[in-house]
Amino acid sequence: MSNRFHVRPFLPAVVLAVGILVIAMAFDRPGELAQVANLVRAERGYGAGYFEIQPPVWPRRYADAAGYVLTLDRPATRLVSNNWSADEFAYSVMRPEHVVGVSESAYERRISNVYRLAERYRPSVATSAEVILRLDPDLILTTTRGTTDIHLVLQEAGLPLFRMFTMFTTLEEVADTIRLTGYLTGRDREAELGYETLWKAIEDARLRKPPGAPSPRILGFAGRYSYGSETLFHDVIVAVGGINVGAENGLRGYDPISTEMVLRWDPEWIVGGADLGQADQVRRRIRTDPAIALTTAAREGQILVFDHSVFLPMSPYTARLVNALSEALYPPKPGEPEQGAAR
Repeated sequence: MSNRFHVRPFLPAVVLAVGILVIAMAFDRPGELAQVANLVRAERGYGAGYFEIQPPVWPRRYADAAGYVLTLDRPATRLVSNNWSADEFAYSVMRPEHVVGVSESAYERRISNVYRLAERYRPSVATSAEVILRLDPDLILTTTRGTTDIHLVLQEAGLPLFRMFTMFTTLEEVADTIRLTGYLTGRDREAELGYETLWKAIEDARLRKPPGAPSPRILGFAGRYSYGSETLFHDVIVAVGGINVGAENGLRGYDPISTEMVLRWDPEWIVGGADLGQADQVRRRIRTDPAIALTTAAREGQILVFDHSVFLPMSPYTARLVNALSEALYPPKPGEPEQGAAR
């Protein structure tokens, strides 16, 4: 095995103090994207984060979401991921030929943002410990929601297993996890680009909202569920200058609702997701519901349905929802340049 793997319990307070390594990138306009990121984070009340810029040295050590410390000796060249979000983080920083195992979701076109890469490079589907062992990975990205038995088998075999936290509630957590993925894999430069790309998307979304424009009241709608204040969807709504109607009415997580509640809350916009090619059907079904049909969103034709690959990601590809939502909410007037375009 190319990387030594050491595991031991790690106290949560110490976990927060561990910095990750990132290296400065050579942008066409040096430092501009970093300044944009810091500006947006400051305006939204974000702290400086717990990632510090340090020299790129090895070995690298970091505590995973379960409190175990992983020690890696060199950059990964045979990476395995067995979770949908982890797949998208992996491909965002790794050369695709170095991703040798993925979850089944990577090949599912209805939700995956990396299916083209998976179909081209044909990584194995890492559904069992036996498959993963045969792949001889030097890094495995999984989550705390994975099968504990598989995790134990892999750890007993001495494989470098890292449990990622992917139940994000803020865009900052997504951005920091891009950097963390770069730190674990040794792809600091690629991770920094992904990190700044996400914050650039947030800044563009902020600029698309016209000065003085009222904040649109938006309800995330997933059948009988909606999104409250402690969800990534809520943070996306805030990032684009909107008001999350679910949070406004006391929802906290991914909580059940009824169409009668939707009518009572009367959102100006309704946003949902659909499988690939099904957006029109889902939009029509929402619009024609007897209760929802009476809302401002339905009467004004302001029901947005995005492909699930745009609506659902909890990964670097969350930038797609930030972009798509802000463009729909704040379309440029005829003859005006798009707000947030490259300057």
